[in-house]
Amino acid sequence: MSRSSPERKGQIIAAALELFRRKGFADVSTRDLAEHAGLSRSHIYHYFGDWNELRREAFVHFADEQLEEAAARLTDMPPVGALLGFIRDCLPASKDDGWGLWLDAWDEAMHDAELARAYLSEIGRWQAMLRGIIEQGVEAKVFRCASPERAARQLFALAMGYADDLLLEPSVEAVEAALEEVVEVAEMVLDFELGAGH
Repeated sequence: MSRSSPERKGQIIAAALELFRRKGFADVSTRDLAEHAGLSRSHIYHYFGDWNELRREAFVHFADEQLEEAAARLTDMPPVGALLGFIRDCLPASKDDGWGLWLDAWDEAMHDAELARAYLSEIGRWQAMLRGIIEQGVEAKVFRCASPERAARQLFALAMGYADDLLLEPSVEAVEAALEEVVEVAEMVLDFELGAGH
């Protein structure tokens, strides 16, 4: 491959993500992507072994970008603020912010073992970030819980359940209501009370 291969591969992934966000994983073909990217199908397969590999790499790229953006927003925040920011990031206020791609990937992962492994790995990274927030809160004596890892799994699963419902009819009001309910459970799981300043 030429020296520009990583750049061209990145361009193909970016073009694929544009289509996946717009049409969904299941409704995009290699032909669609080739036309959208202005490339031949053989050129696409020069960079990817097969269509499943391309979709998997595109999903991982998308999920990693989301995680990095969320981590940057939460850096240096106190534990309660970081917890609230994390939960809010898990609750979609619009169908246009990429959340549909998570559901599409989950659906496709039911029939693609390698995509399932990639999906679970990405979910694990989100849970690890939440666990880190909880551990910081425990260390600062703001939160109390015996197992930050267990608490992170519980709260993340709860937020994801709300996210699935919000995608059907998203609104700012629905997000605020869901946030309030997830935080209510977080207060019980982490044994803290949300202060008036948050």
